[in-house]
Amino acid sequence: MTITTHEVDDIAVAEVKGQINFQNTQTLKDLFSEFEARNHKTIVVDLKETEYIDGFGLSVLVNLSRNVYKGGGRLSLTSLNKELQRIFSKTKLDRWFEIFDTQEEACKSLTKPGSKKVKTA
Repeated sequence: MTITTHEVDDIAVAEVKGQINFQNTQTLKDLFSEFEARNHKTIVVDLKETEYIDGFGLSVLVNLSRNVYKGGGRLSLTSLNKELQRIFSKTKLDRWFEIFDTQEEACKSLTKPGSKKVKTA
């Protein structure tokens, strides 16, 4: 797994490529610690190039999102492929996360005060 990061209007964007699994979840934890240290409260995780996520990866994303929300921030996911959509739907985590079709939609929504969850089709 590789992660590329950048910012859009004070939103931290992480583009994840490859698989999120037991062997590399620490990389995600480290990234979110870095975001927290830089006081990023709004985060978008772009999964466009993510091939697969296992239960450990899902657990890490849930725990990280809890921490973001507790700190007054928001975390959104974008660009889930069909396999990831199936996984998030089957685990009902599509109800937990704000999921957008594109990174642009997520960033636009997150810059609007009081905006709510938008689910992918």
